[in-house]
Amino acid sequence: MPIYEYKCQKCGAKFEIRRSINENDKDIKCPKCETESPRRVFSAFTTGCGAGSDSSTATSSCSPTGFS
Repeated sequence: MPIYEYKCQKCGAKFEIRRSINENDKDIKCPKCETESPRRVFSAFTTGCGAGSDSSTATSSCSPTGFS
């Protein structure tokens, strides 16, 4: 089941919920202020490789063996 990130339009709180892809967002409430219908936001994810990662870690764990 995927994890979706939401942001409350009233208080600005961000939270995550694990939901089925088939479930709609109508029954979700903000856990902080209990306002209904927060907005689903797109979240970025990282693999630990690439921009912003420590180059020594990225080279040893992300590059094929023998390459640097």
